Amino acid sequence: MEKLWLPHPWQCARPGWTQGLGATCSRGRCPCPWQGVGAGGALTSCLGEAVLACTRSVGFVMCGSSLFQRLERCVGIVTSLTNGLSEREANDALNAHICKGTPQHEEICLGLFTLVLTEPAQAQKCYRDLALVSRDGMNIVLNKINHILMEKYLKLQDTCRTQLVWLLRELVKSGVLGADGVCMTFMKQIAGGDVTAKNIWLAENVLEILTEQREWVLKSSLLIAMAVYTYLRLIVDHHGTAQLQGLRQKEVDFCISLLRERFMDCFMIGRDLVRLLQNVARIPEFELLWKDIIHNPQVLSAQFTGVLQLLQSRTSRKFLACRLTPDMETKLLFMTSRVRFGQQKRYQDWFQRQYLSTPDSQSLRCDLIRYICGVVHPSNEVLSSDILPRWAIIGWLLTTCTSNVAASNAKLALFYDWLFFNPEKDSIMNIEPAILVMHHSMKPHPAITATLLDFMCRIIPNFYPLWRLTSARSVQLLTHIVEKRVLAHLAPLFDNPKLDKELRAMLREKFPEFCSSPSPPIEVKIEEPVSMEMENHMSEKDDSCYDNAEAAFSDDEEDLNNKGEESSCPPASPPHRVSPCPQ
Repeated sequence: MEKLWLPHPWQCARPGWTQGLGATCSRGRCPCPWQGVGAGGALTSCLGEAVLACTRSVGFVMCGSSLFQRLERCVGIVTSLTNGLSEREANDALNAHICKGTPQHEEICLGLFTLVLTEPAQAQKCYRDLALVSRDGMNIVLNKINHILMEKYLKLQDTCRTQLVWLLRELVKSGVLGADGVCMTFMKQIAGGDVTAKNIWLAENVLEILTEQREWVLKSSLLIAMAVYTYLRLIVDHHGTAQLQGLRQKEVDFCISLLRERFMDCFMIGRDLVRLLQNVARIPEFELLWKDIIHNPQVLSAQFTGVLQLLQSRTSRKFLACRLTPDMETKLLFMTSRVRFGQQKRYQDWFQRQYLSTPDSQSLRCDLIRYICGVVHPSNEVLSSDILPRWAIIGWLLTTCTSNVAASNAKLALFYDWLFFNPEKDSIMNIEPAILVMHHSMKPHPAITATLLDFMCRIIPNFYPLWRLTSARSVQLLTHIVEKRVLAHLAPLFDNPKLDKELRAMLREKFPEFCSSPSPPIEVKIEEPVSMEMENHMSEKDDSCYDNAEAAFSDDEEDLNNKGEESSCPPASPPHRVSPCPQ
């Protein structure tokens, strides 16, 4: 049976077991609530195979992980080759084994890499051996680090997390080619709206590496832009305690220095850089930066002509995707590609409990909405199916928002691409969710439709008053929506009797062309050329840093995420520079 969706967010699946709609385990209800399908499509095991703990205190906790088993085997090979030998003899033995072929080279590299993660006392020696024997510029190790960060990080114990950060520092200090990519993957693991000790620890340690190795950072324009985008966003979350205030000031200093010294590298972020700078505009350092951006832009760069130039530049999907952790991204992609409309509540409830249940987490809604609008562009096949549409998820995010400030920022995130939309360059998929949220909320949630229409009317002319021909461009945008058949007519939305008189009058004044129609609206699925689907899912696959071929929910991840309390602390004073990951 084709597996379209999992009937329960944490339904088990195993080779030979029944899968699919309404399926249950052929052995009865499986007591192990691990996710059914892991990233990359590999089915996970359960029962006795579910959790493998290494006898050598590896610190891995992986669900039936073949990766874990392979790393253990590689450690065994390295240990058997070097046991009882002097340092020089051990190095000769490793090199002799590597000379046998590529598989042997990979075994030794992965074995030493695993020892770095699992034996803090030997980490320095193992890293030195690794640097000496590696014949591919550490490429095997870099790929394995990215794999673990993207798919296994939440299941690592604290010792391994601490050693991964230590290893990143050593790779950066050594100037290993490709270490910038690993650094960006680490930043992706720093969750927005999360001020738990483990998340703050990760944010602080990665920032420390970037600050200490500034000359190395300046060699990569993409790393500069990604770091600025990440920490500009995190500044908003870090307030309150003395520790957070101290971290926040470091983040402010870091971002300001890069924005002032390498502005055109940061320019590649596009219009979302303005959105993030608005959120921190009251911080004195950013207030001064804003004055230069508006009144004296060439102080920042001779190529920079002003804020309008930045606002007209589209933000790449890789930046929008970098502010969601791999787990968040997996869950959202699962809901928008595998869950049927009308059966999404259990998935939304899980996501709400996991990521949106605290006051601090409200700021995450903006990241989610920007990601849904700019990155999740379903294929025509999905659009014509009964899969949960994007507008329904956005409507849920808006209706469950508990903060007025977060709600206002969420609405701006939804309409942000409307403000400077260019039909020749931008995709209709970026603006489609907003109009459909308003259309479909009219009956069940008229207040949502009203507040969004009011926000649209006020934000378009007032967001950047110097932007000329605003009204004409707004009409052009709405005409584009009708031409693309997102909705056949806008009059039933703009001139609906459920709206209050003042709002209807404002809509008639600003958009008279769309306030009358001979027939009620007919929603039509968007038809886009095949090239659009290929662009969204293939050409920028690396931008989102994740393969969403198979994704599933797991309730047990609540016990294995980086907010959890399940792992014990590593030794209080490891002989390395990275402070241990907190409980």
